[in-house]
Amino acid sequence: MTAFPQSAAYGKKIPFAMLRRQGIAPRYGDFIKSLVWAYKLSPETMQLAATDSVKEIEVMDLAVKDKCSGLRSLAAVISALDKIIPSPLIFRVFDEEGRALKIVFNLKTSGGVAHGDSEVFRLFHTDETDLPLPQGLTTLESFYKHFAAAVGGMTTSPDESLRDFDARHYRLESLNAELADIEKKISKETQLDRKYALAKEKQTIVKEIKQCQNSKK
Repeated sequence: MTAFPQSAAYGKKIPFAMLRRQGIAPRYGDFIKSLVWAYKLSPETMQLAATDSVKEIEVMDLAVKDKCSGLRSLAAVISALDKIIPSPLIFRVFDEEGRALKIVFNLKTSGGVAHGDSEVFRLFHTDETDLPLPQGLTTLESFYKHFAAAVGGMTTSPDESLRDFDARHYRLESLNAELADIEKKISKETQLDRKYALAKEKQTIVKEIKQCQNSKK
């Protein structure tokens, strides 16, 4: 599993009593085996400057029961936790035996004391659990964005805002869905002229996917 700098290690187990107080345990307790606040990525622990959008990043180790290994269940649990923790979160997900499963998180800006000015975007996820950490950056926001890009199979640049990056990621997800759909149609099509037309459509989608994966800035 991707390891973050030891200087940022926190290792605090989140008790189920806290999850109950926040209304999470009654709904999701059957999914969660344990939750550990593994790292606090801050200006002090990472030697990276904070920005208004990303002041600190929390890395959580989420051990899930078998019934929660699917992405839909994970997304529900993570979205619930996002509502009670104002900082951007990154989840390293493990099974009940401690085997690495996924890296999952909602792209998110930092919130205030009342959590009211957090902004949660869309879900990033990957089954590749040993990703290299971004290097040579100066801010936590840039680190967060570059790490999300690695998870999403994309590139980004220092000038690209989190909002613009998220919009591009959303478009990429839509294009990948279109690609999967058209590949199904091609596999079932029996008429050669229609098959050829679908193949041309597929080429256009593939070209746009490649463009969408890479930052223009």
